[in-house]
This record gives sequence, structure tokens and C-alpha cells, in this order.
Amino acid sequence: FMGELNLNIWDCGGQHKYLDNYLGEEKENIFGNVEVLIYVFDLETNNREGEYTLYDECLQGLETFSPDAKVYCLIHKIDKVPDDQREPTVESYRRALAKRSDRFQPGVYGTSIWDHTLYRAWSQIVYTLVPNMAIIKKHLYNFCRLTDATEVVLFERSTFLVVCCSSFGGDDEDAINEKYMSVSQVIKMYRNMCRQNQSAFRSVQVRNKHYTMFIEPFTKSTYILVITVDPEIEPAVTKANIEAARNHFIKLAD
Repeated sequence: FMGELNLNIWDCGGQHKYLDNYLGEEKENIFGNVEVLIYVFDLETNNREGEYTLYDECLQGLETFSPDAKVYCLIHKIDKVPDDQREPTVESYRRALAKRSDRFQPGVYGTSIWDHTLYRAWSQIVYTLVPNMAIIKKHLYNFCRLTDATEVVLFERSTFLVVCCSSFGGDDEDAINEKYMSVSQVIKMYRNMCRQNQSAFRSVQVRNKHYTMFIEPFTKSTYILVITVDPEIEPAVTKANIEAARNHFIKLAD
């Protein structure tokens, strides 16, 4: 279901020597056939109104050449703001951007490279790009229910961003997101260690008295995480269920 999703990402620098080119003679090339525009606001800027003006010009380019594009705004370096002021700061941007964004109505996220906020924002952006997400979530829920799993998560294979998940646990959404982001970070670190030791990363299995966890390659573009808490469910059974589900989910891409 993600195998045919190819993303061409254009990282356009924000220096003024480039901006004149983006918004001038290269405007159609930059803003044509855009699915998603991600605009990064720097919280350390001394010219917030100037950034708004540039943002407005970018939306004008989208309006002309890609009117159906989705827009997301990252309020970056949120770590520079005191904890009790972070949400009000993001909300201030959210209100201001909603007023000037007309039809686009952007998703707005506070982000930092020092915590999970950037990962979370990217996961949610990728989530909106995956075709037939409602169908995928439905099938993932059925897999979780039929196999007596407590949690099932799909990760994108290269980045380990969360694609979607299904859970019968009692955690709230924020706690679930934090947990999966932590798992993703650990797996990426472990995978890098494998590469440094010239070993191939394939799968992970953890079993203790509280739960059994599997991380297995799934479709050609995803890994799957499955957690069971019933001690009577043998690991071999869960792995067989994953193998059986793999073929089913591969067919969703057809």
C-alpha cells in the first residue's frame, strides 16, 4: 500500500538570495505539481512579520499552480521557549496562520531537534500522504483483534516513521505516540550499530513475564510491531500470523 508512493522532496533554503529566485522566475517550477508544502518558521527570527509575508507569497504560488496542495507549518526551535509557554506560542501561530491561509488551513506543529516533536510532525504529515489509510487502519485493527494482540504498529521501512497503529491498551493517544517514537528511535540506533558492525538488521523479538514483542519486516516498504500480553500465545503462532497477514496487506497495494 506504500510501495508505489514515491516522494520527491525539494528542500528550499530560506536565505533571501534564494527566495527571490523561488518566488520569481522559478515560481512555476517550484510550486507546480505540489502535494504538500511544509513551511518552517524559525522562533529565533527577529522579523516575524517578514516571515508571514514570505509565507503569503508561497501560498500565492500554490494557489496558482497547486491549489489542491496540503500545507503544514513547523514552528521550529520550540525548545527555546519555556515549557509553560510552548503551547500558547504554537496556538498564537496557529490562529495567525489560519486567518491568512484562506482555503489551505495548515496543520501547525511546534518542533525541535532535541525531542520527539519533529518526528511526530513528520509522522502525521506522512500519514496524510498514504493512499487508502482508512482501509489500512481497518485491516490493521482486524489483525490486532483476530490475533489477540494488544498493540500493532506499522513503521515505514527506511525512516521508521509511524504509518498507523491499532491498540487495545488503556494508554491515551499522547502516551501511545511517545511510546512508539521511543521504540522507533531505539530501533534506528540499533540498526545503525548493526551497520557499523557490518551486520544486517532484520528483526527483533523480546519476551518477558509482562509481554512478547516482535518487530518484523512486513511489506516491501514497512515493518510491523506486534505486542501480545497473553503468556499462552506462543511466539511461533504470532510469527505465523504475521506471515499470513503479510500477503494480505501486500494485496492492498494491488
